[in-house]
This record gives sequence, structure tokens and C-alpha cells, in this order.
Amino acid sequence: MRSCAIFDLDGTIIDNSSEKVFFKYLIEHGEIPIRNIVEWMAYLIKGRDLRAAKANKAYLRGLNDQHLQNLAQICFTDGLVHRISPRAHELMAFHRAEGRAVIILSGSLEILVRTFHSHLKTDLMIGYKLEVIDGCVTGRRVGLNPYGENKANFVRQLVEEHNFDLSRSYAYGNHYSDAHKLRLVGQPVAVNPDRKLREIAIANGWKIEWFHGE
Repeated sequence: MRSCAIFDLDGTIIDNSSEKVFFKYLIEHGEIPIRNIVEWMAYLIKGRDLRAAKANKAYLRGLNDQHLQNLAQICFTDGLVHRISPRAHELMAFHRAEGRAVIILSGSLEILVRTFHSHLKTDLMIGYKLEVIDGCVTGRRVGLNPYGENKANFVRQLVEEHNFDLSRSYAYGNHYSDAHKLRLVGQPVAVNPDRKLREIAIANGWKIEWFHGE
């Protein structure tokens, strides 16, 4: 059975939120209608569930899917590729040499994750998939939101589909919500962990790495 190495994107492969960088890019270039921003901000202010608020992509409603993909590629080239940690490059090369499948599993927009997937030549990728109807983004999600416990569910799906041996696999993440995923593998690594994940890592004897400085 083949093993794998599963990398989170935001705060792990890169030192920031890819979606925040993309959102800023879209705003600066006038790509998001004002009404979308107003409606989205109102939802964030009224929402009591932070996870649901973060999962809401109504600010993208009505945008042409192909145009958005093109913008994602430009944003990657101009504002994201230089954020990739040299350590992430190094570890991906190591895992490939060891025969492991290299995977990106992220809650970021799939159109952004795909740009990293292509650039880093990873074997598989999972991101937040946007619903598209008649060529336009609706702002709604297709399938599970790749966050928290759902990341663990996606890992289990990968095992079913590709027969990975998790006992010999690695997983990397920076946020306490990544702990669900990290617990599934034999070699969990907390990368620049937040306080909660650092505590979990120390309590469980997990390795801690600093991709972006301490």
C-alpha cells in the first residue's frame, strides 16, 4: 500500500490566507460588484456561526467562472507564488522520492488550490468547490466544506479511493481545526501552529515545524 503526504495550504504551504489575498486582488481591480460586498458584509455581521460565515462565498455571486479562474491564475502569479515556503518545496520533493503521493487539502477556493496544485505538481488536490450554473458562480458550495472534521472525512475518502496506508503517511497543518486530520496519520506535523494546535501537538508528542519563522 502506498502512503501519502497531505499538506494544508493557508498558513502551511504559504504564510497567509490565499483567499484573503485573492479577495484583496479582486477588490483592487474592481471585479466584485458593490452589491455583492454589501450583502456579504451584512451576512458576516449578522452571522453568529463563524464557520458558516467564513464558508459563505456570496461575494462571488454572478461572476463568470472562466474569468474568475483566469483571475485566480494571475493572482497566483502576482501575489501568491512567492509566499510558498522553501521548506514545503523541500518536503514535497522528499516525499516524492520516498514514493508517497503528495496531496493538497485546503478549505480555500478550489480555483486557488488548483493553481498551487499545478505549480507544485502535486498528485491530488481538494479545495472549496464553487457551484457554477450557466457559466456563472452562484456563491454556493458543492459538496463538503473542507474544514475541521470534514478534512478528516476527505482523508477517509482518499483512502477508500486510492488505498493509502495512513499509518505510514504524513499530514501537515497549522490551525487547531487541522487536528482532526492530523490524528489520522502516523506522522502528524504541526506547522507554525496556533496556540491550541501547539498544545495538542505537545500533548500528543507530534512534531512541530516552522515553515515561516517562529
